[in-house]
Order: sequence, then C-alpha cells, then structure tokens
Amino acid sequence: MNRQGRAETALWISSAPLRISLAGGGTDVPSYADRFGGVVLGTTTDLRVTVVGRAGGASPVLRACLDTCATAPSAEALPNPFARAALDRHWTGDPLQLTSFSAVAGGTGLGSSAAFCAALIGGLTAARGGRHGGLRGMELAEAAAGIETDALNRPVGKQDQYLSVLGGFHELRFGTDGTVEAEHLDVQPSVVRRLDEELLMFFTGVTRDAGAVLAAQGNRVGARDRETEARLHEMKELTAVVRKALEGGDLCRLGEAMGRHWELKQGLSSKVTLPGVDRAYREALAAGATGGKLLGAGGGGFLLLHVPARAQSEVRGVVAAHGMTEQPFGLDDRGHEVHLLEGTAGR
Repeated sequence: MNRQGRAETALWISSAPLRISLAGGGTDVPSYADRFGGVVLGTTTDLRVTVVGRAGGASPVLRACLDTCATAPSAEALPNPFARAALDRHWTGDPLQLTSFSAVAGGTGLGSSAAFCAALIGGLTAARGGRHGGLRGMELAEAAAGIETDALNRPVGKQDQYLSVLGGFHELRFGTDGTVEAEHLDVQPSVVRRLDEELLMFFTGVTRDAGAVLAAQGNRVGARDRETEARLHEMKELTAVVRKALEGGDLCRLGEAMGRHWELKQGLSSKVTLPGVDRAYREALAAGATGGKLLGAGGGGFLLLHVPARAQSEVRGVVAAHGMTEQPFGLDDRGHEVHLLEGTAGR
C-alpha cells in the first residue's frame, strides 16, 4: 500500500513520441514568448521513449535503469536530473523499479527529455489512479514541461512536451501570460504519405545540451537585441507558411520554409550550427534537397531534409560522405500512451 492507502498497479508501460518541429521553434522560449507570444508548428514520429515501472521490490526503495542503473534509498540519489525532479513531484515513495528505452540518444534535437518526462509522469500517475486516472492531455504536458522549466530551471520552452503528449500535427500558441493553446491540424493522409517518403533525417554524430544552446538566445532577447528579435519574429511568421504548404500539399514550399527557418536560426547564436553540418547542408541542396534544418536547438543532433524522390539517392550519398548516418522514421499521430498490465489501483 502507498502512503495514501491505495494499492499501486503492479506493472505499467508508458511511452511518448519524439517530435519534429517544422517552424517557429525558439519562439516558445520564455525570454521571447513572455514578451511577444510564440507560435510553433510541429508533429510527432514513430520513434518513442518508453518507461516501464513495477511497484514493489527489495530494499533499497528505488532501482532505476535509465541512462545508467542505480539503486537508491530516495530519488535525490539518482544521477538522472529529469528522473529526480519527476519522482520528487509525482512518486509516492513506495518501492519502485524503473527502466527506460529510447529509439535515439538524448541531446539530439528530437525532444527526448520531454518525451521521457511525459512517459515517466504519465506512468506514475496512472499507476495511482487506475485505468481512468492519472494525468493526461494538456495537464500531463504542463506537468512534464514543469520539470524542465520550473524544477530544473532550464531556459527552454514547452513545445516538446505538448507535441509529444498530444501527438500528430499541432500548431501551438504560447501566450505572454504563460498559457498554451493547441490546435490539431488535419493534414490529408496523402500528404502525410508523401512526407513519410520525402523527409529524410540524418544524425550528425554530435549530441548537445539544448539548454546551453538556448541560453545564448535568451541572453540576446533579454538584452533587447533587435536583430535577434527580428529573426524570431520571422521564424514565428513562417508557421503560417508551413501550415499553408501542408494544407495544400506543397512539400517543396515546406522544404524552402524550413531552409529559411534554418538561415534565421543560425544568426541567433554561434552555438547553433557546426562547419561540417553547413558543408553537408549546402551539398545536399546542390544535390536536389529543397531545404531543411537541424532539429531542436541546433548545435548537433539530427538534420532534417525535404528531398523529392528523384534526388534522394544523390542526397543520401553526399550526406553520408560527411559521416552522417540516416535515421529511418515515419510520422505517427499517437501521443502519450500508458498501459496497466497487472492489476488495477483501488481503495
């Protein structure tokens, strides 16, 4: 029994998807959104982060195989800061075993830390509440966002958590008062199929801390740097261009808009790009890609390109020549999911 006298679900599996941001990324960061309001348009992939939890177990109270395996008497002793903060807020303190799996490494621009927090919190709260309980939807997204923005005080926005929890194409609007509005976009299945075929993703081989990359942007916005503000204003406006391209099935226009977004983003901080990535990107464009961008805050991670079918063989060749590895993926509109496998919670 836990401290509230409720029986924990014995075993749960909770997962959340990794996301791709198509336009507006960076305008959700509080340094900008709190002054001007932000807009981000993105969607989710079939690449997921999964957390498995089992109540009970021998002492010590907590055993977690996350980045590394650790046994501890409390959450504070775990090496993973996201797990520490999430458990501090949402764990009852009863014996618990945790294991996590991810389709890609962390720090690669796909929102893996947000997906991990959403999956962990979703599982912990569902185990207490049973099949019809636990945090879900916007409430779960806000709780997951609070781990990074409040508990860990990282200079990041909330797009990753909301996209991951909700799943599918969404336009997110971030108010100056901290509120978030989410609008689901009904992209035609034929357009989604073409996106699956024409969006290619390559791992640069470099991981990075998104918070460190975004800190420089935040400092410039905080200092009222007009060039930085102008770049972010245009990046926000590109969400309307991308939305129109998706609605009309104009994927070449989508690629061009992603490319313009990348050009603007490179001027936000010297940490956003790398010389090798710039060379690979230029050669990909010359080989037939219409445009693309580093996902997430930049500085490494995954390079997303729009490439018409006729140019894909050549583009794959020039990018591979720079030592980048292609990451197969598809688009998937499933958001957070949790399954309770052994027993149900009850009084």
